[in-house]
Amino acid sequence: MNKKTIAVALGLIAGIISVMYLSEAIKIIAAHLFINGDVNIKLHGLKLDVILPVGNLNSFFTIAAVTVTPFLACILFIEASFLWLNKASNDHVRGSIIVFQLINIGYIIFASFMGILSVLLPFSFATDWTRFLNDESLSYNQKLIFMFFVLIILLAYINVLTKRIRKSIPVINKKKI
Repeated sequence: MNKKTIAVALGLIAGIISVMYLSEAIKIIAAHLFINGDVNIKLHGLKLDVILPVGNLNSFFTIAAVTVTPFLACILFIEASFLWLNKASNDHVRGSIIVFQLINIGYIIFASFMGILSVLLPFSFATDWTRFLNDESLSYNQKLIFMFFVLIILLAYINVLTKRIRKSIPVINKKKI
């Protein structure tokens, strides 16, 4: 195997571990710190899943903050990797970091759109978002408005991220696209 393949594989493995385990581990810690009641942890396939307690034991903002924690963890991983990317001079290390960032960005996009779809199609599948919004007994329109604002915030952040990543890729910088 050549160095490029190893660098991409390491970035891919690190990104998958951060998405599937580290972000959920941070959610587990946040749930145990801020949630009243029992927090269930399940392993679905290879991914950890945190089941938050249903009921009026916790406030809307507490459950919302814990539900958003995996997104915030991925954002934290992306921002920390940008700090490391600025220090890295080796192209293989930079490529590995960019792959790591792309995996985390992909998770944010995929999970947010799955959440939006689960709110739009309420009886199709359950996500953290549907469990959270159904527990709060919000109307369908209120759920749509809430998810619309979540989508706007995430799309704005992803737009900023893509510009930053494009600046850090040497081939794109040389072509002046």
